Amino acid sequence: MSPVTRTRWVTFNCYDTLVDRQARRPFDDVESALARLRAKGYKLAVLTNCDDNLFEATHRSFRRPFDLFVTAERVLGYKPAPWHFRAFELITRVRKGDWVHVSSSVDRDIAPAQAFGVKSVWLDRARSTNDVATGSLRVHNAVEIVSAIDHLFEHPADWSTARAEPQLC
Repeated sequence: MSPVTRTRWVTFNCYDTLVDRQARRPFDDVESALARLRAKGYKLAVLTNCDDNLFEATHRSFRRPFDLFVTAERVLGYKPAPWHFRAFELITRVRKGDWVHVSSSVDRDIAPAQAFGVKSVWLDRARSTNDVATGSLRVHNAVEIVSAIDHLFEHPADWSTARAEPQLC
């Protein structure tokens, strides 16, 4: 009997995390990070406060489509409310231990993900001097996201420690 393979998901906020809001295209470091995550077998999704039309146009700017996306229009609400996270959980039936959320927004994404019981990676491109995302692994570019996600999946006990004291990558 072969072991059951669990699907591990990585969800992202879209704008300012994956996509440069001003240029309306993915940041230069994003495509290679997404390719590495896919090669490791992770499923990728976007939880966005955009409506369907805006995200559909943005989605076409990526080399490969995401496995799933949840828009504000579909859940009839906006983050930081938990509707995106709850809808994603219901659609995928993912276990929270098999899910990491990545975002540059502490208030709209990191805090609600943590409140929902989901591990998180704070993409701090601006290299903030504050440790405002306590409980989240902190990285400064998309390339670092891959090792942070691997770490959270390989060492789940570290996340409970990170919730009390931030770990910087």
